[in-house]
Parts: sequence; structure tokens; C-alpha cells
Amino acid sequence: MYQVFKTKKGILVEEVPVPIINEKEILVKVFNSLISTGTETAGLKNSPKDFKEKLLTNIAKYEKLKSKINDSGYKAAFEKVKSKAIESSDEIKLNPFGYSIAGEVIAVGDLVKTFIIGDRVACAGSGFATHSEFARIPINLAVRIPDGVDYEAACFTTVGSIAMQGIRRAEVKSGETIVIVGLGLIGLLAVQIAKAWGLRVIGIDLMDERVDHAIKLGCDIAFNASNPEIERNILSYTDGYGADSVIIYAATKSSDPTNQAMRYCRQKGRVVVVGAVGMELDRDLMYKKELDFVISTSYGPGRYDDQYELEGFDYPIGYVRWTENRNMREFVRLVENESVIVDTLISSKFDILDAAQAFEALVKNPVDNIAILIKYGEKQATAKDSRVNLKVSNIIKQKINVGLIGAGGFAQRTHLPNLQDHNSFFQIRAIADRKPENAKYVGKKFHAEYVTSDYNELLADKNIDLIVITTQHNNHARLSYDALINGKNVLVEKPLAINWDQFKLVTDLLKTNPIPNLFIGFNRRYSPFIQKSKKLLSDLKSPKFVNYRINAGAIRSDHWIQDPGIGGGRLIGEVCHFIDLANYLTDSQLSGFNILNVPVDGNSIQCNDNFAINLSYSDGSVAQISYISIGGKSLEKEKIEIHCAGKSMVISDFTKMEFYNFEESNVTLKNGDKGHRAELAEIAKKLKGENSLIPDLSLDLLATELALRMVDVLNGKHS
Repeated sequence: MYQVFKTKKGILVEEVPVPIINEKEILVKVFNSLISTGTETAGLKNSPKDFKEKLLTNIAKYEKLKSKINDSGYKAAFEKVKSKAIESSDEIKLNPFGYSIAGEVIAVGDLVKTFIIGDRVACAGSGFATHSEFARIPINLAVRIPDGVDYEAACFTTVGSIAMQGIRRAEVKSGETIVIVGLGLIGLLAVQIAKAWGLRVIGIDLMDERVDHAIKLGCDIAFNASNPEIERNILSYTDGYGADSVIIYAATKSSDPTNQAMRYCRQKGRVVVVGAVGMELDRDLMYKKELDFVISTSYGPGRYDDQYELEGFDYPIGYVRWTENRNMREFVRLVENESVIVDTLISSKFDILDAAQAFEALVKNPVDNIAILIKYGEKQATAKDSRVNLKVSNIIKQKINVGLIGAGGFAQRTHLPNLQDHNSFFQIRAIADRKPENAKYVGKKFHAEYVTSDYNELLADKNIDLIVITTQHNNHARLSYDALINGKNVLVEKPLAINWDQFKLVTDLLKTNPIPNLFIGFNRRYSPFIQKSKKLLSDLKSPKFVNYRINAGAIRSDHWIQDPGIGGGRLIGEVCHFIDLANYLTDSQLSGFNILNVPVDGNSIQCNDNFAINLSYSDGSVAQISYISIGGKSLEKEKIEIHCAGKSMVISDFTKMEFYNFEESNVTLKNGDKGHRAELAEIAKKLKGENSLIPDLSLDLLATELALRMVDVLNGKHS
């Protein structure tokens, strides 16, 4: 399908895979989308800063760079900066945009009860209701279009809901007076909504053309913002009191509109800010009039709440009368009864292939362009076009052909570059990612033969030998299962599973024969320091004491890793890694464990991610794992002490290895090596039937099982 993107090279229309919906989404064939003349053109009006300027002016990015240097060394940090600063023609980051569309439902998720195939819908949502031929939409971001409303009018719904929510925040009643500052697209819609609700409306704008347009749409009186008599005229129109509320839809860095709005208000009136304006407020004026000053957030309650928008949970109408979905429904109702007319707001219409011209028109001539529509013709892609070929297929049977599922940051930083480095072993055949734009970008960057939004394409591809899974944790077990039963070898990033049902799904399958190889991404085993330790320990027939401290740092409580249903929490999602390494180093049968945690107190401890773990083994070995999120940022991240038979080894952040009472010299690496690259080399040997360092799969499964058992212990369950 075709989709419009913002890039460093301007507006591009690219062919990308049709998105795949989940169980709570609908797939919409788009007929019209609306370009939001303010929000969507803002970044196109200013010349882009170069990377150095961005770095110097953005403290957060500067701190992130310092952290990258500390964690990975100067070389890795330099490569990351270079990749951001320099993009080849094949590595242009595709940024989807758009948030107001109308179309027809052509597929529904298994749990969708509110829509059926064939429904005409208006849809909202940045990242969802994009300028594209097809869009996947969560159910609370879509509403049915009444029979009397066409797609062109319906695609104004999101922007209309933004205008509507601003008026709701004003808390005005029929017969009261509002001032609308900024008579662009949203302001002109707000004029009509306000009049439909029985309000008296005063309009203000810098352009005479917009002022005249507002009058034609029903605005009672309107003024050019440069008119020095505005305040006096407003007082005259309101019997000397001032407006009940002023709603600012304008966008400017200046604080003048905000402070002027306060002068237009009556005593105890209300100022509502919808647009991005300056906020250096005149406190004396606010104080003397005892004004309310509020912000209106987008389309209404529910916006930015993942439970509402992504999971489909509604707010009870008795407690939240007007949600963003109910605002959308109210807007299409007003369009249906012709209280809101959008025809005169449409300046022009462009085919999707001419989208760059549409944005150019808005940027170069904003006066004559209020709203521009993108239209999608009948000769569209089909919903089955979930695959885009990037180059002619060139299957090399002597190589291991790889399909990767989940092309996020970790895959791009780690597995994909390493697969390219091992091009004598591997060939990247396909990339699957739920985000079509990301699949296309990553596929081109790493020279895949095709990309897709449907991972089943990879499972059905007879030429793919190895599936690499780097999705969010809750998908690991199911994807591994699906790949294995389709005869694919699998490398799945840790953890294999985040609950017992998922673990059983895979382990039950492993009991059947024959099953392809399953590898879990416990890469630290293959780092040069760990392999050196393993070799030296093999000559010492004595119990070992391993002390492993991980200064992991805090991850906020609303991050997906901390979500038990998505990331599984850090004990399952990350600590399993360190449990596996302890098991690998001691090389003895586990005989027992215990775990203690620093409890969550809701203040300094927001998440359950501080653990002290003791592991005991049948040969007398002991391992202690301290996983800490509340440590100092300047403290090294990982330190491993290994003690055995009067000798000691200390590994610091996989960049330094010290020996005590060994006849070995200390080693320091310029860049840390945690074994990711070597892990792939060992997998290649295993798949080719050569001698490999890959241990028996039971060791991988043990680490996963132990992490699940430890969660049970912390939750008060017997384990």
C-alpha cells in the first residue's frame, strides 16, 4: 500500500506492507484523510537543525550519549551518532503521520463486537489514522458515519473533536459568550459547534479572510487581531461584563494572545488553551479577575490513556460523560444535521501520490488553504498485500537464510548488524514488523529481500532456515511455538516465556520429535571473558563461589517491561539472563534457591525490581545475584566475581578482566563484548552440524523456569 511519511528529505510517498490488526482492532480501507494545517505542517515550515545543533541544544540527548559512552565505549557511541547523523538513500527514517481519516471497515479483530465488515467509519489517532491506503484502528478511536455524511466530511471528525473538547473545557452554557482566538481550521469548526450549542461567538484572527469566513459560518462578530478596539467592542457586546470564556486555538510562541484573552474575560471567567501558545502569564490580571486557566487535551478524556485507546476499555458514562469517542460521535451528528458545514473549508484535494504537492501548497500559501484532503482511488492495494519485495530473490543454499520478527531498537543495534558481519554464515532474507514503516526502513537498511507486517509470511517461506524473534516479551512463546511447528530453527531473545502457560506451551512441544533447534538469547555465555573463565574453572575441581552484581538502573513503572502481561517484569525479563550465567559458570546441578526483594513503597521504590538471589548447587557451589535498580548511575553496571580453589577472577562491565593468583595477565577491552556476535557464530556451527559451544537446551529452560518460580515465591505461591 502507499503511505505518506515525513523524512529528512521532506514528504515522501512510500510503498509499505498493509498493516495487520490485533484482536481489538479494525482494518480500515481509507477513502479520505485530512491534513491538519497546523499540527502537521509545523515541522515543515522551519529548516531542520543539523545533528550537532540538536545535540548541543538537547540536554537529554547529550546525557544519553554520555551514558552510551560509559556503557559501550567510544567506538559504539560514535557508530550510533554516525548512524543518526548520516542517512543514505536506503536508510531514510520513515515517520508516519496523520490522525483524521474516513473509510470502510474491511476486517475486524476476534474480540471486536462494535463494528462489522462494511461499516463506514471516521477514525482518529496519531500513529493509527495515518495518511495511508489502509489503517489499523483500535475500537475506541473509530465511530460509525451516519448515512447522510460522506467520507470527505467525515474525515474532519478528529479535528472537529479537538475543537469540540476546547468548548467543553470552557464549561459554558447556552446563551453565554465565548471568544475564539485563531480562526484556522479548528477555530472555524469551533465557531460552528459553538453556534449549534446555542452560544454567542466572537472570533479573532490575524487574517481578514479568516475573519470574513467566520462571519459567513455564523460567528456573531469577528475582528482582526490587530484591531485596537477589540477589548472595548467585546465589553460593549457583553453589556460591559466581558466574555464568559476565551478559547485559544492559535499557535504562537508569543504570550500576547494568552494575556489578551484574560483581558477579554469577565470576572471569574475562564481561559482555555488548545493551541501551542506562550505561557508567560500576567498574574495580576488573573488574580484581580480570579480567572480559571485550563488546558484542553486533544480530542477529550481517554486521550493518551493506553487502557482506553489501545485496550478498548471505556469510561462509564455516569462518571465521564464526554470521552474522545463520544466527542467524535457528537461531531458526526452535527455534520449529519448540517449544524457543521465543512464544504467551504476544503481548499483542495490531492491524490495520495501527489501528497508532497499538498503539503507544499499548505506551507507556501497558508492564507488560501484552510483544509486539504488526500483522496485514495479505487485502484488501491488489497488488504492481502502484507508483503513488499525490496530486491530480486537470491537464495544461497550454502548460507543460513534468516527471517527476523520484531525489528525494534535491539534488533537494529545488535542482531542485524551481527548477522551482516557474519555474512559468510547468514543471509538476511526477510524482516517482519507490525509497523509497516519500520519494516520497510529496517529491511532497506539491512538489505533484506522482502519485508512484511505478517510474520506468517516468514513461517510459510520454505527458503528461511532460522527465525530470530526480538518482539515484546509476551509474544516470544507463541512465536517460538508457531515457528517450530512450521519446521523453522528459532533464536528467541530472552525470556522464552513470561508465565507458566506460555512455558508449558513450548516445553510440551519440545517433548515431541523431531523438533528443530531452539536457541534462547543468553548471549553472555559466549563473551570472551566468560569463555576464558569457563576454561580456567574447568581445571579446578572445587566448589565455586560466584558473586554477580547488576546495577541495572531504574525503568519507570509504566514502561512495557514492567507490565506483567507484556514484559513480565524485570525478574522474568532480565534477571533470567544472570541466573543462566550463574548456572553456566558453576556447571553443577541446582539444589536450591531463595530470593529476597526490596518491597515497593510507592515513593523511592516504584517497581519490584531489586532482588537478592542465592543459588546452591549439588557440588557445593554457591552463586549470589544482586539485581539493583536503586543504585548510583556512576557505578559500573555489571561486576562478576568468581572465586575457586584460592583463586579469583573479576569481570567489570565486560570491558575489564582481572586475575588473582592465576598465571594470567589482566585484560582490558576498548569496547565491551557481551557475546552477541559470538552467539550467532556458535548457532551457525550448530546448524551446520559442527562442534559448537551451544549447551544442552535444558540449561536455557532451567533459567526460564527458575525465574518463573522466583516470581511465584515473591507472590506468596509455593514453589
